[in-house]
Amino acid sequence: MTWAIPLALLFAGLMIALLTGLPVAFAFMAVNIVGLYWFLGGTTGWELLPGSVYEAGSQFALTPIPLFILMGELLMRSGFASAVVSAGDQWIGRVPGRLALTAVGGGVLFGALSGATMASVAVLGATLIHVMERHRYKPPMSIAPVLAAAGLDALIPPSALAVLLGALAKVSISELLIAGILPGLLLAFAYAVYFSGRAMLQPELAPPYDAPPTPYRERFMTLLRLSPLVGIMVVVTGFIFLGIATPTETAALGAVASFMLAAAYKRLTWSMLRSSMMSTLETTSAILLIIVGSTAYSQLLAATGATSGVIELAANLDLSPMMMVIVMLAVIFVLGCFIDTISIMLVTIPIFYPIVAKLGIDPLWFSILVLIQLQLAGITPPFGVLLFVLHSVRPDYSLSTIYRCVTPIVLIQFAVVALIMGFPSIATWLPAAMSR
Repeated sequence: MTWAIPLALLFAGLMIALLTGLPVAFAFMAVNIVGLYWFLGGTTGWELLPGSVYEAGSQFALTPIPLFILMGELLMRSGFASAVVSAGDQWIGRVPGRLALTAVGGGVLFGALSGATMASVAVLGATLIHVMERHRYKPPMSIAPVLAAAGLDALIPPSALAVLLGALAKVSISELLIAGILPGLLLAFAYAVYFSGRAMLQPELAPPYDAPPTPYRERFMTLLRLSPLVGIMVVVTGFIFLGIATPTETAALGAVASFMLAAAYKRLTWSMLRSSMMSTLETTSAILLIIVGSTAYSQLLAATGATSGVIELAANLDLSPMMMVIVMLAVIFVLGCFIDTISIMLVTIPIFYPIVAKLGIDPLWFSILVLIQLQLAGITPPFGVLLFVLHSVRPDYSLSTIYRCVTPIVLIQFAVVALIMGFPSIATWLPAAMSR
């Protein structure tokens, strides 16, 4: 197995670079430069790099990413996030674990508005946890819902992570965005059942409290004020589902609509607009650099024979396609304990998706399972990035406390993954209906 040596060296080099704290884009480029020199004939191997850079950076499929990010930045910075949380709390009413359910509902709405996972953790952590503490909620019922809700952004469209996965794995981005809706709602429902049930069984974790009932007139007025946001959701998701517009076109419409909405509510200032644009530019630049490095890394694996060798090995293993899927998902879960979401995706895509194609596995269904596992990477100890985001927002909670609170969330996600594996139509029914 001559291909195993370059595979092991390239993979080990990348892991070492990432674990040392080197930025993801620079880690990929460093490994690519050394690998091209070592395996492909010295400096002549570097001649392949400009072509990889151009091929990766010129993909039109990546266009929705900066537009979705800009849309989310405008909506978050203009204060609509707090309005969403307030409306959810008014409509949920007097049920066990009311504020925990508000967090889950807020995660669904934030996912439908922006897809910015870290922003959701920051907003929910800064706004809701203080309210939960005033009502004597304990960490398992205050921290856990915030972390659970934020992960829904990877599935609920628009999802920048889904766009990136679709572009790199050569899966239809329109179908992938739509395919995430039912699994995302199923996951949110599972969270709601868990938190409400636990509040009933252990009321000391989320003590019931008397809140003055909100008149229905006021509730409907709240919905009326949020109706423009609902309109943006319809534009972004509905137009893709109906085939009226492509993801790029809907992303552009969503960004323009967010700009107009902020202006109409007199929340658009030069300072806010500049901050949104700069944040979008920084995030998009980082993503494009990562994509360039990942594409070159994939080509390097193919040139050394590592990709074809892994495919042949997987085809010769005495494992069913379902068992192979379980093995690949387990690898993503283990990697999630140590490196960030995008790094995991870029490391595994060049290896896993050729195996998926060889075994005849539905790439759309597999991509949804991968997205759920990538969600876990953000909250899996010890290095889940969302854990650190929440800790930065609420430094009064120790990391060990936050780690203990995420265990039920991990188990719920495992259960949902098992359900989607047993019933693939949960992920594939909506895209199939879209294509009819």
